[in-house]
Amino acid sequence: MARHAQHTTSQQTKTRPPGEERTGTGRAGAALDYTCPSCGHHVPAEVTRHKTLGIYVPVWRRGTCHNPDCSAAGPERQR
Repeated sequence: MARHAQHTTSQQTKTRPPGEERTGTGRAGAALDYTCPSCGHHVPAEVTRHKTLGIYVPVWRRGTCHNPDCSAAGPERQR
């Protein structure tokens, strides 16, 4: 029993990769706020899909920065 408890504890301590900071409640349908790691402005969320156990589930990630002065913005957005 102790081995099972130890295994679940290690799964709960996962951290986000750098640049994936977000605020929100984590509930389905809740608004997620992402920030750009370069300029700190609000970045819209982008949804992709991932196949898990034969079904596709949504995966929310940080989208592209739309700030024209940001170095991380796409080439079409930079001045």
